Amino acid sequence: MAYFPLTKHQQGWQDRASEIAANDLAPHAEETDRLGQFPTESLEALRKEGLWGLRVPKKHGGLGEDMVTTCLIVEELSKKCPSTAMCYKMHIEGAEIVSRIPTEYQVKQFVEPLAKGEVFIAAPGGESNGPGDDWTPVRTVSAVTKVPGGYQLDAIRKAFVTSAGHVTHFEFQCRIGEETPQTSASRLFIEADKIDWEIVAPWDGLGMRGNSSSPIIFSGFVPEENRLGPEHTVLDIADPFVRPVIALTYAAAYLGIASGAFEIAMVEMPRMYRSGARRIDNAINQRRMAEMGAQIEAARALMLAVASSYDEERSTSNLPYFQSKVTCSEAAVRVTQDLMTAFGGTAFAGRLPFERYFRDARAGIVMGMANDVAYQNMIPLMFPAA
Repeated sequence: MAYFPLTKHQQGWQDRASEIAANDLAPHAEETDRLGQFPTESLEALRKEGLWGLRVPKKHGGLGEDMVTTCLIVEELSKKCPSTAMCYKMHIEGAEIVSRIPTEYQVKQFVEPLAKGEVFIAAPGGESNGPGDDWTPVRTVSAVTKVPGGYQLDAIRKAFVTSAGHVTHFEFQCRIGEETPQTSASRLFIEADKIDWEIVAPWDGLGMRGNSSSPIIFSGFVPEENRLGPEHTVLDIADPFVRPVIALTYAAAYLGIASGAFEIAMVEMPRMYRSGARRIDNAINQRRMAEMGAQIEAARALMLAVASSYDEERSTSNLPYFQSKVTCSEAAVRVTQDLMTAFGGTAFAGRLPFERYFRDARAGIVMGMANDVAYQNMIPLMFPAA
């Protein structure tokens, strides 16, 4: 079902993304997870389709697609390979700001190559508040030193850099000067081949095993022309359009895990076994399938309604973006957990891919903006006068 009305153009992109996912992502998904292997071939297929420039404005050579279309595409990709979808989602997130507020130099140097599929981006996130990976989910970014002509990075450690070792550029949040408060952050667009960076440890996640989300230490000089927007203003300038893209693409990626697993269950539940039994004949499984279907459709309707509100510039609060992210990620956890239970030993033994979806879904609760933090951020938006 599609309770949210789509235009023919949006429906066309959803169908096209479904075809790409089935033909180019699905054949590699099991191996990507089993080996913890970065999905190079799958991402290359997206590049060939022009999808690396999905939200780059048409005037700069990109596809210039809206947020509804973006969510539809990310969900379809995630249905077949969540690791690929997450790497792609992080690229979209990183590309948003440089596509929105570029200088003339940045248009030629970054945005037009991005539209051509020559730029693939990581958005390094998560800084430790203590030694090693003693990470606390709050907005904390290290300071860089302002030097003649640019900025010096001195061993700045980012804890989670999706696609580490595989990108051409980093969209990098920092503070300029130690005295600068956390609320006055800046962003730099860093060319990977013009700075020193070191992967501290390989990625070995419970789920999303192909996304190479490793810690990286950054050192070196970044020229001033690589700064995105004025100094100290990124939260004021960028957040109104970047935060919704971050939240909604996370929502779409995790909704894709729920709907991808559910689509497999729709085929497997009625399958007749040698004994003549079918899992769908069990009344408890019937209830489970009905509940899962309703939860997925509700989450999708919310996500697309919020995306449409963003496209039409009707949003006046971040509240719906937070709500969409937590709703879709929790749908993924609930659906995959119920499917593991419904398919019992078959799922636990890995004879069907529900176990892989089950593990991938868990990332949605703790990664990106962790759901605990998202819920905390909702309260002042719900009770502004409190």
